[in-house]
Amino acid sequence: METYLGYLAIRFAMIGGVIALALLALFAVAMILRRMGKLDRARAVVEPMIRESARRRGGLTNMVVERVVKERR
Repeated sequence: METYLGYLAIRFAMIGGVIALALLALFAVAMILRRMGKLDRARAVVEPMIRESARRRGGLTNMVVERVVKERR
């Protein structure tokens, strides 16, 4: 049983690490785009894709995306 819990803990740590690295990479890309002055253009390209994806999912996802987009304007 302890071995099984150990494997679960290692798995959880690895998944958490991968998620943290992905978020750091996304943040770094956003900062690079901001410094280059291209963040607004990137946002204009990505926003319609995110809105369409959220609309297809519906429910809470759509509500959150619409709220964030509305507050950004």
